[in-house]
Amino acid sequence: MSHMQELTADNFQLASCQATIFTPDGDLAVSKVMKDLYPSLTTLFDGALTTLGTIPQGAPPEIPRIIIESKSHEWRCEFSSARVNVHWRRAKSTGACVAIGDFFEKAVGILLQYAALLSPRIARLAALTTRFSVREEPGLFLARHFCKDRWDKAPLNRPENFELHAHKRYTLADDFTVNSWAKSKTGKLSEAGDEKLIVLFEQDLNTLKEDATEKDFGEADVKKFFGAAANELDSILELYYPGT
Repeated sequence: MSHMQELTADNFQLASCQATIFTPDGDLAVSKVMKDLYPSLTTLFDGALTTLGTIPQGAPPEIPRIIIESKSHEWRCEFSSARVNVHWRRAKSTGACVAIGDFFEKAVGILLQYAALLSPRIARLAALTTRFSVREEPGLFLARHFCKDRWDKAPLNRPENFELHAHKRYTLADDFTVNSWAKSKTGKLSEAGDEKLIVLFEQDLNTLKEDATEKDFGEADVKKFFGAAANELDSILELYYPGT
């Protein structure tokens, strides 16, 4: 078996972050958000604005009725009656990368402004990240990284694609029972006409759907969850890709 250099957590670059609050009982007041919240967000969200005053009867409540973006296309916020999503995504390789802690701090500020304005019941919370590392033969690397040597001979000796999806449930920061999803898989990165093979690491940390009917997370809960999530997501990455 030929030697392959290991990947560590430090080899990964951030591709995207997302912070979400779920508001299943809400009825989004588009005009109120546009009048009382949007003006305070235009420094960050200085690009395209899309609004949908009404949605067809029977349409899923998750459909965004307000979408705001930054001119750089890095920042995006989506408002629907069922949830609010704050996104950051890497627009180009030469652009500055946001720190995970800074992203969640900004996202929490936006989400809490929204909550203060409309007072929705916040039933669930979710924090997501995607990271990547350029890698030759990423499928073979992942097979060797996660599988015993016996499987490296067959059938995993020449995989072009590989995916490992793991789920855990535990208590975060003493207060939140969460699902923790971690997915390692192969992918491709296309920039300026150049395509590179990569290892992708996707994470989703969320409170339980089955608890959503009784939960009502307040301001302190939102701050604590996303503050803890920022550190937890980094710690999980280091568990899957430890340093040598």
